[in-house]
Amino acid sequence: MGTLSMKGTIAVLFVMGALSIGPVPIAIAQPMPSGAEVHCAAEVTPLEEPTPPDDPVCFGTEGEVAAYLESIQPQGWAARGANASTIVGTVYQDTNRTGSSLTLWGANGCAGSVFGFSSLESGWTNSISSATGQNGCWVTLYTAVSYGGSRLNCTPYCASLGSWNDNVRSLVFRPNGTFG
Repeated sequence: MGTLSMKGTIAVLFVMGALSIGPVPIAIAQPMPSGAEVHCAAEVTPLEEPTPPDDPVCFGTEGEVAAYLESIQPQGWAARGANASTIVGTVYQDTNRTGSSLTLWGANGCAGSVFGFSSLESGWTNSISSATGQNGCWVTLYTAVSYGGSRLNCTPYCASLGSWNDNVRSLVFRPNGTFG
């Protein structure tokens, strides 16, 4: 694992760990320098696959994230035996899918897979204001680390978190129809 730096002080670090019960924790550090929007893409693996993800890749726009994901589909995934980079969900700094974002993707959506993040390190802790699940995923947001505290299910999208705004400390992407 390593740290990716971009635009001076931007840094994103993924740390893979293990829990005895529940989803594998991945800590996510926020890529937000003062005032600048940053949009990152990070690979995730389902809980049943112990492969650690690569470092996130960050850009200035969401369009650049989409272009990046499109560009890695044919060559990057063919070597792994998969055929696409599928977005499982995105979290945003601001309401209505605005502000800095972190898009999480894997070889498949949530059909039969669960992706868990028990700790949102640094700036992503208490910085999420909207979230969306995609490709068969719903997202459950928690007010405490390790999936504790109160929870909010976004089925699949929460444009605004109301009193939850900037109070998310862990999250899980699960198959449509399942609640945290």
